[in-house]
Formats: sequence, C-alpha cells, structure tokens
Amino acid sequence: MRSFTLAALAALAAAPLAGQDAFGTVGSRPFQLRGQIYYLDEGADHLPDFSQLRPQGTISTTVLNVPGQSFEQGFPGVTDRFEWFAIDYRGAFTVPAAGAYRFRLTSDDGSRLFIDGRQVIDNDGIHGPSAVEDSAQLSEGIHAIEVQYFQGPRAEVALVLEMAVPGGEFEPLDFARYGAAQFRQQGKRLEAELGGSVLFDTNSAELKPQAVVALEELKSAMIDPNPAGRITVEGHTDNVGGDADNQRLSEARAQSVVRWLTQHGVPASRLTATGFGKTRPAYANDTAANRAKNRRIQIIVENP
Repeated sequence: MRSFTLAALAALAAAPLAGQDAFGTVGSRPFQLRGQIYYLDEGADHLPDFSQLRPQGTISTTVLNVPGQSFEQGFPGVTDRFEWFAIDYRGAFTVPAAGAYRFRLTSDDGSRLFIDGRQVIDNDGIHGPSAVEDSAQLSEGIHAIEVQYFQGPRAEVALVLEMAVPGGEFEPLDFARYGAAQFRQQGKRLEAELGGSVLFDTNSAELKPQAVVALEELKSAMIDPNPAGRITVEGHTDNVGGDADNQRLSEARAQSVVRWLTQHGVPASRLTATGFGKTRPAYANDTAANRAKNRRIQIIVENP
C-alpha cells in the first residue's frame, strides 16, 4: 500500500479530477459548498453525529463529482487519512422557478442529502458506489443544502450530487451556476452580487423569509472572516418605472440588508447603504433576462 505526505495529499486534492475538484480544495471559499472534515473511529459503519466531533479542516468546492474510483485518486486534502473520515458539506443554492426537482446522490460509503433542513436522500451505510434518487418540491429562489458523507475502509471512494430541473435530465449540481451569489475578489476588495429576486418580492424592500439563507451565507463566508473591512451595500434596479421610484426602491433594499446585518452582530460603524436606482446597469436593459440581472444587490468589503 502506498503512503502519502500531507503536502502530497493537498496537491492531489487541488488537482482537477476529470475536470472537477475531487472532494474540494483546502480552505473556505465564499458561496461554494464548504465541507468540514472529521476523523472517525476505525470500524465505523454509518454517518456520525457531527455535533459530537471536532473538525480537522475545511475544504470548498463548486461541484461534488467524484465517481467511483481508487481511494488513491482523490482525498479531502487536509488530512493524511485514506479511510475512516467524514465530511459535512453545507451551502446554499438557488432555483429559477418553483417545481419538483429531482436529486441523485451516489456514494461509497454512506451519504445523506438535506434541503432546507429536511432529509431528502438517505444513502447511509458501508457499501460500494451506489445511487439513491428522490425529489423535493422547491419554491423559486434560495435554499439551504447539506450533504453528509463518510468513508469507511479504504479501496474505493465516490461522491456525486446531481440535480434535474423540472422536465430536465440529471447533471452535477454546479454551485458556480446555482450558487447563492456571484463572488469576485480583486486584491483586498471582495464583492458579492445577489439577484434582487433572491432577497425581495417584486417592488418590495421587505426581505423574503428565505433571504435569511443567503444573508447568513454572505455573513459567514465574506464578512465574518474580514472583521476590519468596511462594508458597502448597494441597491440597483432596471430601467422600468420612474427614476424617483427606482431610486427609492434601491435605497430601501440596501437599507434592509444593512438593518439585517446590524441585527446579527455586524457593527453599524462598518456599514454603508447606497441606492443607485437605474443609473448603474451591469447589463444592457434590452431583454427581460438582462433587466432581471440589473435588479440586484451588491455587497462590497474593502479591507485595509
């Protein structure tokens, strides 16, 4: 049996695997699926109670697409264990319309899928690569997701999460496409862009109940790790409607986000709310799709 150093394992995990990122790359990345890694006792035959364990490291990925393969081809990346480990992935994703969405979870060994805190798939136990499918009725917008996985004895590993939109076919659930926000970083400046419909109903500045999922993700992934950063929340609209109405709506939406952040522990002294109405379109207002993209909230963190 081959042995690997920690550095070699990290390099393997960071290398693309069939165009994907194996179980993930080391560290926490904003608005990706983030996994906490745990050690298991030898002989474990089912998923653990993660609340009773201490995490050994963090990985992030935009997609879970590790097909059945030798354990030597992909590892968590921050541990020297090839077996008897578990990963608890958490994140958020959005769907474009309400409907019945199908999910398929393939794993070796056990896994489970939760959406909005409700178990959708149970594929637990010691077994070779096997798939379990089920569906969930989802509303338009953002949803919390959790994927639990454990690897028992060495030999093979597998973990693939797929989704089929209503009327569509299964494909790996890509958080770069369905993630809660678009994220950009330039030097010390971090920026997240959320579609207005993720947070608000049409012509409303009151946060949707499900908006909490996106804001919690924003706070934990981008704001909390940068405690010295100055935060600007910008509201933007499309070009439909009067200038004054658009300006008022953009300001009110930015203020709603700032109010939520202050209520959840972010000092008001770090926050600024600004509305730009329709004056700063990111896309040409020439199609319904582009106008929807212009109805957005942008959160900017400027580190010193």
